[in-house]
Amino acid sequence: MNQALIEKYRLHRQEYETQLTQYVQSIAELFDVPVAFLGLSDNETLWIKAKCGTEATEAPLKQAICHLVIDSNDLIYIEDTQKDPRTQKMPAVAGSPFVRFYAGVPVKINNDLVGSFCIIDVKPRQLSSKELRALHNFGTHLGQHCELIFKHLSSEDEHELLNNSPAALIRWQVRPSLSVSYLSPNLTKLLGVALPEDASLFKLEDVIYHDDTDHFLFTVRNHQQGAEICECDFRIKMPGNRSVWYKLVSRAIFDNENLIAIQGLLLNNTEQKYLENRILDTNERMRLLLEASGLGTSDWDIENDTLRVNNRICHMLKLHPDSVDTQSMFWMQLVHPADKDRLISQIGNSLKEPNGVVDIEYRLRNAEGQYLWIETYGKVVTRNEMGRATRFAATHRNITEKKLAELHADKQRRLLGFINHAQNLFVAQKDLQLACEQIFPELIDLAESAYGFIGKMETEDGVPCLQIYAISDVSWSESSKAEYKKFKKGELRFTNLSNLFGHVVTSNAPVIANKPMMHKASKGTPAGHPVLKRFLGLPIQRENKVVGMIGLANKLEDYSQKDVEFLTPLTETLAYLFKAVEVEQARYEAEERLSYLAATDPLTGLMNRRAYFDKIQQFAAENNEPHCLAIVDIDNFKTLNDTYGHPVGDQVLRAVAKVMQHNIRNNDMVSRLGGEEFGIYIDTKDNAVCHQILQTILEKIKQLSFDTDQGQLNNVTVSIGATMFKKGPHAIDTTYFDIAMKQADQALYEVKRNGKANINWFSPSNALKKEGVITDFKSEGN
Repeated sequence: MNQALIEKYRLHRQEYETQLTQYVQSIAELFDVPVAFLGLSDNETLWIKAKCGTEATEAPLKQAICHLVIDSNDLIYIEDTQKDPRTQKMPAVAGSPFVRFYAGVPVKINNDLVGSFCIIDVKPRQLSSKELRALHNFGTHLGQHCELIFKHLSSEDEHELLNNSPAALIRWQVRPSLSVSYLSPNLTKLLGVALPEDASLFKLEDVIYHDDTDHFLFTVRNHQQGAEICECDFRIKMPGNRSVWYKLVSRAIFDNENLIAIQGLLLNNTEQKYLENRILDTNERMRLLLEASGLGTSDWDIENDTLRVNNRICHMLKLHPDSVDTQSMFWMQLVHPADKDRLISQIGNSLKEPNGVVDIEYRLRNAEGQYLWIETYGKVVTRNEMGRATRFAATHRNITEKKLAELHADKQRRLLGFINHAQNLFVAQKDLQLACEQIFPELIDLAESAYGFIGKMETEDGVPCLQIYAISDVSWSESSKAEYKKFKKGELRFTNLSNLFGHVVTSNAPVIANKPMMHKASKGTPAGHPVLKRFLGLPIQRENKVVGMIGLANKLEDYSQKDVEFLTPLTETLAYLFKAVEVEQARYEAEERLSYLAATDPLTGLMNRRAYFDKIQQFAAENNEPHCLAIVDIDNFKTLNDTYGHPVGDQVLRAVAKVMQHNIRNNDMVSRLGGEEFGIYIDTKDNAVCHQILQTILEKIKQLSFDTDQGQLNNVTVSIGATMFKKGPHAIDTTYFDIAMKQADQALYEVKRNGKANINWFSPSNALKKEGVITDFKSEGN
């Protein structure tokens, strides 16, 4: 149950607890249990209204056993709560008051589940099937009792409202003769006459002004002849020879077409009658003049909310004069929703300000559902002694043709500016989604729509789909919120095109659906999705092929071919921009590919020599800490090539490259320097870490094995020359790296000369220090 049901049935009222407590106590005694109560629930709390054996007034719903009843909408019977997994860990079972037995049934008011009734004990109990049926019946009776309390409260409120209202209620019974059977207590105050204790002794015709008695009797006869609703005006004789106008609105009650009673509502009608008589004369004098002017006119009696118009307005709006309601609400509901607040604001200001006027252009709906532009000028013409407006007069002119021409020109200017803005965004950002998102709010405004999307045709696994580049946030659930998050990441695609949206793509034509559910392609909307009242789908075409679409929904008026024509320049622009973005993306990808190829060894996929040297010099120049530079050379590679052939040689090069790639860290680099020679850069000043990485590479390469036409190729080895280097304080940027490479190459030469398949670290000399390379690491022969 939610808070709305608590308010609906007024369950917060004390009357429920007062009247039900004794009933609950009786049930507790009948079942011989210490605790029983009626629990009313909202979404989070169990409210204990009528109770026996507990002082609790509320509890968190999910911690109360009663939530099992409410969730299941059925009887819950638990002999021992400590043995039932549903309840054994609940606070009321594990702790005070240590509930051991529970039985509860749902309680409903008018089939609305409002809570539960339960009996509780601190020791295990068993109930027979007969007792369980009785408990279920008690729950039903409790709900019925609540219904009676609610009806009683409603009846009391209605009586109170009636007694304090300016209208009195009279009821006549017809059989055996017409006589009053009920008079509301406020009738004495309304009529200013004393009422008899016996209502049947009161005769309304006795207090009606003599000349008006026939109006009342005519109404009674009409009811006797079958009329259900009647109205009549008459005067009541008041003390001091005064007479006051009253209006009686009466309704007949029939039983098998036989009149059995008449109910009447009596209201003081003096002021309205007075104004009607005065206005009638004035209106008659003005009518011919205003009709001849061609202007529509209206005269609003504010106090009685009576608005009268001339025939010109009826002709404008294609309304029959007899079908026109005189209440202002009738006219206000014809005003376009987008203009209503503005009109109400101007009228409100003119009613408050002594010299305030209404001078406004707005739209009114005619009898055929079309909106006309109306120019209205009006002002307050009479005020009462308190300065409050009592009458408002206005003239109205149909300016539809002029206004539509102005609006069309303005929208064309806005559209042109919008297209220029879109082009500038696409050119500046070269980001299709960002540009679409930035122009999207203005598009929705231009199209006078509530929401929509922009999509571009793509393929997913070879299947056409619509990649969404802008969409209104109409997420209504966790799953739809997740879909919107996918859009923000650029991952939202409409893969199902067998629906109303997809029909725009598959038909390659605009789709106008002002009754979407009636369209042949409609599949309905997901549960909870905003109601689709109107839909306009526009294909974005290039060379007569669909490359995308715009979807728009819920314009206040029907979409039309004019909307299609108006937005066509935009769809053409988007087609061009889609193509421009594709070309730009292709150019960018080509540049990236060329950049990759220029920096990559095609055989091994490693960084090539030039890119490797550039990267190391860049990293080393930014950091004065020592780094490791190593040159790796495959031993006896020429012999291997001559023996096994160049394809096997290439296979060995790729395998060695892979070993080095897999055994360096994220910040380290490996490159093919040329032929069978590789370079390794290790980004650390820790000599031991560098040596361990190089040793691992050495050992892993020894474990390589290759199947060849000449048999198994094993024992591929490499020699490694390494040095630790950093940029010295007086080093020349173009020389310090060359010196480090010479050191590594010299260390490699030494290991080659001393047997290969090993690592040798360069031992620095004083001469190298003079050249700007400073190192404090001793050589380590292996």
